[in-house]
Amino acid sequence: MYKFTKMVGVAALALGLALSVGVANAATQAELEAKIKSLESTLNTLKTDLHQVQVKQAAPAEEVKLPGWVERMKFSGDLRLRWESTRFDDLNKKSKDGNDRLRTRLRFGVESQIHEDVEVGLRMATGSDSDGTSTNQTNGNYFGEFSSWGIDRAYVKYTPSFVPQKAIDLSVGKVKNPFLTSKVIWDEDVVPEGAFLKATLFKECKIQPWVLGTVMTVYQPGEADENIYAYAGQIGLNADFDAFKAEAGVSYTDWQDLGNPGYLPPAIHGNPTYTQAGSTRMSQFKVWDFIAKASYKFSEQGAVNAWGHYVNNTDAEGPYSSADTAWGAGIGAKYAQFGADFWYKDVEGNATPGFISDSDSGYVNEKTWALGVSYQAWKYGLFKVTYFDGENIDDKMQGATNDFQTLFIEAIFKF
Repeated sequence: MYKFTKMVGVAALALGLALSVGVANAATQAELEAKIKSLESTLNTLKTDLHQVQVKQAAPAEEVKLPGWVERMKFSGDLRLRWESTRFDDLNKKSKDGNDRLRTRLRFGVESQIHEDVEVGLRMATGSDSDGTSTNQTNGNYFGEFSSWGIDRAYVKYTPSFVPQKAIDLSVGKVKNPFLTSKVIWDEDVVPEGAFLKATLFKECKIQPWVLGTVMTVYQPGEADENIYAYAGQIGLNADFDAFKAEAGVSYTDWQDLGNPGYLPPAIHGNPTYTQAGSTRMSQFKVWDFIAKASYKFSEQGAVNAWGHYVNNTDAEGPYSSADTAWGAGIGAKYAQFGADFWYKDVEGNATPGFISDSDSGYVNEKTWALGVSYQAWKYGLFKVTYFDGENIDDKMQGATNDFQTLFIEAIFKF
């Protein structure tokens, strides 16, 4: 800019000199006017060039574009801080110490749409390698690092475009639980593995029937005939009538050899074991269940919901073969930033596998009620208080645990 300003000054000086010389030497008035017009043209050209330089300098820098593979990625995560206080009642005149502890859960994931029909996903989480029902890390190890950190989701999802409305999707790997379910059977932290095929019909309609078929890899110690695979199917429907929404499903899961000698999960969590032909085993599981959920939005800020779930294991065996049933129900409400819910479960010892059962409410052989209140402080911040009261159904059953009372105070932050 300085260069052009200097040029304008020089041109002005030249104009002055030219005028003085022109007055003294010009033979006619016409020659003088011609010289003035020429110099004015030069000045206008210099001013235009100077303006263009100023505009260019004031313009914002060009936007830097990220590589396409980075732009396709979608990141997510959450951090939960929980104060947990638990007290236990005596079990058959045996006492158990309580717990007061701060616990942390951290999860971080990424998804990428690598093709219009293909999604790949990954999520890391704190937790235990041998127990899928908890992603918590207990604080207070003399400031040591959280050592349990692993992959709790790793999958590829294929939704073919050639199928009308992309009505079919196939997921393979360690995936978000695809079943319509509740805490009566599944802990929310458990992430099943295997192949999951789902078809949803009439996606443009208010009522959408769907069917889900799965093969889950439970335990793979050797060749195919030595491994445990769980085969499951679920049929259901979703209904969406704007303010009122509902979903319901019926499912059947055959857990195959789970429970046979040599095929007991590392964390049984309440299923009773017994000795047969000198070997330790537990019941097998062929589980039917029916579940329904509904919600109603009565205003822009308020909504209520309810759910019910019934479960029966048709292959219960052993000394506690009659302990084959579970059920649960719950209600909830939300208004503006405030929420509340109450639910109850009654899960007998052989109704469902304990290694996937809800840990907060005491797994199986347990009847528990829970009351929670929450406050959504901002879009990515939630504060929640929940109280649990659990009582074992049969305190004489092998694997029975102490009755308990637990209080959770939680702060959950999403990013």
